[in-house]
Amino acid sequence: MEQLNGYLIGVIESSYQDLAHLVPCGSFLGLFDERPIKRTRLSPSAPLATGAYTAAAPDGPRSFANAGTASAGASKKQQHTRAAFGGFEFDDNETTCASITHLALSAIATSVPPVEALKAVVDAVRNIHDASPVLDIGFRSLFEIYQSRLSYHCANRYNTAGNAPPSVTANGKQSPPANGGRAGGVTFLDSHSADGDAAGDRGGGVALETFGEEYLILTSLFELHRPRTWVAAVRLVSMVTKSAIRIMYGGTTPGDPPSLSAGTHAASLSEISGLNLLPERVCREMIRQVWRLLLDSSATEPTTASVLGSARRTRWQIRFEATMELFDCFVGRSEQCLGRPLVSYYLVSRELDPGAAVAESGILASEMQTIVDLCFGRKRRLGRILLPPDGSWPLISHASRAHTVKHVYDQPAYALVRDSLTFEETERGPSANKYVADLLYQRAPTDEVFAAIRNHRIMKKKAMAAVANDSYVPNRPLQAPGIGGAMGALVHSDSAEAERHEVAQLLLEALSQRVEHIVRYIQSQCDFETLLNDRKLNENSDASMIVPRNVRYWELMNEVADQFYYFVLFETIPYKDVHDKFYSMVFPKDSDIHPGSEARKDNSYIWLLLQLFHIEKVSNGPVKEDLAGDEDMLDQLLQMYNEQQIVSKDAFYLRDLSLQAAMGHQHANIRDNQGVKFRHPRMAVAMPFAPVLYRLQKEFAHNYKEDNYDLLDGRSLCNVMKVATVSQFRQYIVPNTLYTYMVPAKEEVLQLQNASTTYLKGGNIGYRVLDYINVGGKHRMLQLVYKMMLAHEQGPQFQFGNQPPQARDNITCVSPHIVDAVYRLLYNAPYSNELMMKEVLEKLRRCDKVMAMGNARFSPATLRWLYTIYQLMNCRLLRFFKYYAHASHLVHHLRHSLVQVKHHQLYTSLECFALCLVNLQHDVEFLQALMNPAYHGVPLTPHQSTMGAVVSRHIKYSKPKDSWFECAMLSRNAVMVISRIVIMRGLGDIPGLSLEACLDSLSPAPQYWAPSVLRYLPRRVRAYYAKHPRASKAPTRIPPPPSIRKLIENSPVHKVILLSQPNPQAEAELLAFYAKRETHPIFLCVLWVVFERLTAAQASSGKEGITLPAMMMVVVRKLLLTFPLSQMSAYTSSLIDFVISCELERGLSEPSAATKRLLDDFMFKYHLVHHEHLLFALTRGEYDLRRDKMRMAFTRYVLLESPPFTERLNEWHRLDFQGRYWADYSHWKKQETYISKFPEFFEYEAYLVQNNIPLDPKPALSLPVYYENRMVRLLPVLEFALGRLIEAENRPLLRDVLDRMGILYRLHQVPLTTLMDTLFVYFDAPTLHEAGVMRSLNLSLLDMSQQNFSHEFERFVRGEVDDEKHIGEQYISRMMERIARAVTRHLGKPDKGNLPEVHYREIPNPILLSLTECVVELLTWWCLHCASAPRSSRLHGPESDQPPSPSTEAEFRAEEQHRTKRAAAWPLGKMWFEMVMGPERRHEQGICSGASYIHSTGVLANVLPDELMAFPYVQRLAGIVLEEPVLKTISGPKRYFSFVEFSRSSFNARSRDAGSTRFDATAVFNSFEQNRNHRMSNRPNTYLTLLHSILHYGGIGTFGTLSDTIHRLATSGELCSDIQLLYLCATVGPILYRLVDHEALYVQILGDLVSIMAQICPRIKALDINTSTDAIEQVMDFFCFVKDQFDPGRAAWRRIAPHISALPSLLRYQLQCIVDQ
Repeated sequence: MEQLNGYLIGVIESSYQDLAHLVPCGSFLGLFDERPIKRTRLSPSAPLATGAYTAAAPDGPRSFANAGTASAGASKKQQHTRAAFGGFEFDDNETTCASITHLALSAIATSVPPVEALKAVVDAVRNIHDASPVLDIGFRSLFEIYQSRLSYHCANRYNTAGNAPPSVTANGKQSPPANGGRAGGVTFLDSHSADGDAAGDRGGGVALETFGEEYLILTSLFELHRPRTWVAAVRLVSMVTKSAIRIMYGGTTPGDPPSLSAGTHAASLSEISGLNLLPERVCREMIRQVWRLLLDSSATEPTTASVLGSARRTRWQIRFEATMELFDCFVGRSEQCLGRPLVSYYLVSRELDPGAAVAESGILASEMQTIVDLCFGRKRRLGRILLPPDGSWPLISHASRAHTVKHVYDQPAYALVRDSLTFEETERGPSANKYVADLLYQRAPTDEVFAAIRNHRIMKKKAMAAVANDSYVPNRPLQAPGIGGAMGALVHSDSAEAERHEVAQLLLEALSQRVEHIVRYIQSQCDFETLLNDRKLNENSDASMIVPRNVRYWELMNEVADQFYYFVLFETIPYKDVHDKFYSMVFPKDSDIHPGSEARKDNSYIWLLLQLFHIEKVSNGPVKEDLAGDEDMLDQLLQMYNEQQIVSKDAFYLRDLSLQAAMGHQHANIRDNQGVKFRHPRMAVAMPFAPVLYRLQKEFAHNYKEDNYDLLDGRSLCNVMKVATVSQFRQYIVPNTLYTYMVPAKEEVLQLQNASTTYLKGGNIGYRVLDYINVGGKHRMLQLVYKMMLAHEQGPQFQFGNQPPQARDNITCVSPHIVDAVYRLLYNAPYSNELMMKEVLEKLRRCDKVMAMGNARFSPATLRWLYTIYQLMNCRLLRFFKYYAHASHLVHHLRHSLVQVKHHQLYTSLECFALCLVNLQHDVEFLQALMNPAYHGVPLTPHQSTMGAVVSRHIKYSKPKDSWFECAMLSRNAVMVISRIVIMRGLGDIPGLSLEACLDSLSPAPQYWAPSVLRYLPRRVRAYYAKHPRASKAPTRIPPPPSIRKLIENSPVHKVILLSQPNPQAEAELLAFYAKRETHPIFLCVLWVVFERLTAAQASSGKEGITLPAMMMVVVRKLLLTFPLSQMSAYTSSLIDFVISCELERGLSEPSAATKRLLDDFMFKYHLVHHEHLLFALTRGEYDLRRDKMRMAFTRYVLLESPPFTERLNEWHRLDFQGRYWADYSHWKKQETYISKFPEFFEYEAYLVQNNIPLDPKPALSLPVYYENRMVRLLPVLEFALGRLIEAENRPLLRDVLDRMGILYRLHQVPLTTLMDTLFVYFDAPTLHEAGVMRSLNLSLLDMSQQNFSHEFERFVRGEVDDEKHIGEQYISRMMERIARAVTRHLGKPDKGNLPEVHYREIPNPILLSLTECVVELLTWWCLHCASAPRSSRLHGPESDQPPSPSTEAEFRAEEQHRTKRAAAWPLGKMWFEMVMGPERRHEQGICSGASYIHSTGVLANVLPDELMAFPYVQRLAGIVLEEPVLKTISGPKRYFSFVEFSRSSFNARSRDAGSTRFDATAVFNSFEQNRNHRMSNRPNTYLTLLHSILHYGGIGTFGTLSDTIHRLATSGELCSDIQLLYLCATVGPILYRLVDHEALYVQILGDLVSIMAQICPRIKALDINTSTDAIEQVMDFFCFVKDQFDPGRAAWRRIAPHISALPSLLRYQLQCIVDQ
């Protein structure tokens, strides 16, 4: 023990000289007191034995001699164990020194991990009394130990890397090799060789991690808050840190700029990974713990005076000064490590910021508060770079990509800087209320609303968790208000009950805002001041019903009433909350006088509450309880009643009799009806109008009893309102009556098509009657229809007399008027009636699962139900499904049925519906659905708590086991739809989704696409078909005609076809010959040859027409019935290929007349092939129609010249089916007329039925036809063929087809969307670059009376103009205003007064509707511009002898580049850009703010082809950066912040204004609102706002354009200022969270930014060892944020390393400090 004491004395004595330059006072405690410290000198008690210990020379490392034998045996073991666990008690005598020595030995013992031993040493030193003179000795021992540990770790890391350079001491001097040491001596490294070997096996990272743990042990020295111990601990940590820095940096002298090639740090970036002695995370943890311990003690110590009479300083202030010196070490501003940072300023400021709650609580000392304010200001400046100037991007249902739901403001990484912004800046960001309000205004499905709430909640919780993790929670409770409540709310929000309450409040607030907005709009459109008697009644009114002239505004109230009804019905929002909210809107709670309440009164509020009375839970719950109690809610209703409205010029009895109707509805629940008027005196002003209700009820009952149904036909608006008013105050009277009218008790049975399809004759209810009855009545009526007509496997149920409901054998089908009522109710009340549709979809899914077994046997009633539902969805509900929340997954409900259905009639409807359903898809969710075979159906429950988890960003998709479509027509159509989705929406924001696997899952058969088709497919799809072995080859041809003829002659089995008598054996042989599927395609070819021979033979005998053998069609039918239905489109393709081969074999260039007649017979006489299948076969995409005149001739004949089809088309024109089918009361009669004249056959029985030949086998069950026919089924295939005709570049044929067959598009469910999709995909097709073609396309697909196009566009469609030259600034301003009004939820009069009702329009979302119509107009102008502009490589059409081009991938890409250049020069696009970037004066006449025009442009640019707006506008970045003068200036110089200098100046000048150190951000990066207040004079700020709006709504293609633009700037060498660099960082900052998923783009952009910084820095003279600039400082903070939050990985940083090496020396290492962690 004495020997060890002697060793320790030698260590201390010899260390004074070496530590002099590190500790000026010669003591660890020198900073604490200004007087000399009395030290205890320890002397050895006996002479030291030779070799017992050796005090190292001052310039070398200390070593022990035979340290292992100093204390042996059990004594050593016991002492060592006590030392390892800190079991010593210290005093001021020399025993303490001995104990510390034992602890020093334990720190290097091999039997105990060094971390545990060091903890014991540190704990022992910490337990020394603060006033003990031994404290200094303990800290010196700790320093000696840590210095030895540094030497060990430094040498060990190179041993693990395979190198052994000489170790470097704390003084920067080289020591002997690590494995050498002194002769006969044992170094610290040698004594720990076992750990060294282990570390060598594990790799260098473990050793470094071990030293980081050892280093952080020192933080426990600060926990006791002892003044002397704190100062000594700070000194110790500083010295250890400086020693580590000197070792890491190779011993460069102070003040020298660090070099990447200096010393041990030479290969750190490229060769050695993570070998820093003090990693960034360790230093950050040290800063965090020390700072927060300092925060805890900042207000706990009294002020004391110095003994020597110096300035009064508290002990805490002394600790504060010492801590500042430590922080200077970390940031590289200390004298010994100048320019050698371990942690960036950004990370230090992040660690020093305790959070808003503490920073604003007033508990911090003034010095700390100043530092916190500085950190806060630095974060604010960074926040303005990382967040956009204006982030108020509206969430647009079905137009926003999935990533827009996750706003940049909601990202956890950005939440750390978002809170530093001002309230005005953060207010322009998102909120759950804005999301919900946007979605409800856009009529989004409820599941989408709940999903948005859930997504926002999840992101908000992550952001709050990130902020809470970064925030400081003090040991003592804070006095600042709101802090505890915020924490409590955060904990409370985790409960399910709190989340339900939060959702209810969100929905109620959003709906209430919308109601108030609508009510104010109605009040502005109506005259409630003029009395009703001042004029005569208008045409909508009579003596008993007053209806205003303009009642269309009530559509909005019906819509919001449906939303309220849904949320209250399913208990998402309590009724009491709705009532209280409406009352507070009229009478605010914060005022007893209620100023202005008379102006806020409106009977619309009462009408909305009355809709909820029809919910039984409401009527029998809170309403009944109130009426049985104190009648508070009744009194509030009376106060809200506006008696002026009912007697005004624009009185509306449906609304203004709501209070009277409510009293009538609750008449049974009102206690003491006679005394209610005395309890509520205001009843006197309302009840005089009550008799009107009873007169209306009497009239309604009288008309119904007298069989007078004029009230129900909907033709008179006055009668409609009478029925609607009666429905409000009598529960279920009106819906029950309407149902009885459609399903009367009188049994009168009619037929649909034949005797097996019968229905009960009933009435047809006008659509306006269903629109205006109360929401509860709609819900009740649909319930009755569904439960009685559509929900039973036994078929429709009827109730006659007193019998219970039951199915009737003589009534098998549902009335067509009932089916009409179903879709009308679904459209006008989509929220409250959505559950019925979900149940129907679930039944379809279950039926499909039964189909999957392959042996499904459905009852006749089930087959009729399936056919009815498929027709209803296919012909009437496609608009409903287009924007349905689960539309993308509905293909799962048909998957197995498309393969396993055996009923031919059912399959035709199913195939048509599948075709239309796939055509509806418009989002990448469809691709996700295809790669999600584990789909479990649409959730039936509407409550938000049952929603599935939000889809992960990195979900694993899997290819289904079986292909999706066996039908070639469906699979090829799906390829075109997927290609359209990729073109319009992109795939870059869904990592993990494989487009190739998705395409591969569509069909089991190979698909080949002609070059004319590939030309308009996206690159990735083209690449798939170029590389795929099955699809890269031309299609396999069918056997040539001679082979088919030879087969017929050599195969006797085909002779049975021509037999006139039955021959069962021959029939069996024929069936066996075609039993294999490989032989199926040739049968129609064989049949064609047989028919050709019969025709030729009979023509030679002089007979007209074809007379078939009696049994021929029987045998043919029997064989064709064995063919799979899903393959008939492919077999038809084989037939038409064979026919064309026959014609070409004859040397013909066009089909012969005989071939045309035979083709007509196959389609219309024998019904062997379907017309739509033949059209698909001709235009399926395998052949280049630009070079195939024969196919074009067949296509023209099939669509325009075929006599049977022309006859049918002429009849269709004569019947004049209306586009507004919901208002066409004669639609069913027209359908019956058409079907009766052209009956349809589905099982090849047409010829047999017409010739009265018995059918064998018997035909399948006949199913009821309501809407479908040949023309309806042709329409989706015509839509597919339209694309091939455009690709064929045959304008005359395209125009003829459009002009002749455009009438079919009247029954198209989504013609406007189809037109937009067509123009989007083919906007650069030469075929469309002609005014005549564009006019025909618009007129054919659109019903102009249903659209709200501009006057200029209608003039073009009418043929008054043929170009876009008349388009100017006024046109653009009106279009911009229109989109902005829709985006800002502005309610205004439409330009047209004859538009359809809102809920019957193709697109119910007003924003999406406006965008779609504007896109159609703009793409039309683009095509006209291309028609008039010269085109250097104009393609030749079919009129030219030169074949069209391009046809190869290289040509495709060259054409894309040429198109991009032409689009950038589009005059209209340039004009739009200048207007949106122009001063605010250009928008002064509008009602919207400048930001709304900018965000409207951002949305529009991404629903247009990227080449037209998005790409050119992003490329404008280069011009803004290079041309704007404000960006060319260099920011002011900025000294690097020194904590020591700050601490000295803060104590010497307390009155100094802390705010003077705050650096003002450049106005370019301020909020856009400030720019708008200055009339948008800050052009860079305006462009930055526009750019981020485009990037927010844009996809990966837009990011690629941004990357290319920055790269061009980086290589141009034209950038000259740091503000330009900072501006480029600001363009990237808000999209970092999306870029990080695309490594190539991410690394390219970061590398270019570093390269630009390397170019600019040499031009800035202010840069030196002590000075930077404001902009460079923020750029460095930007890179620190990137590394901290969105680290692309070490491999990515390695690719950026060459750019870092080009930086000036000081910045180079500051950035490498970031990268090298």
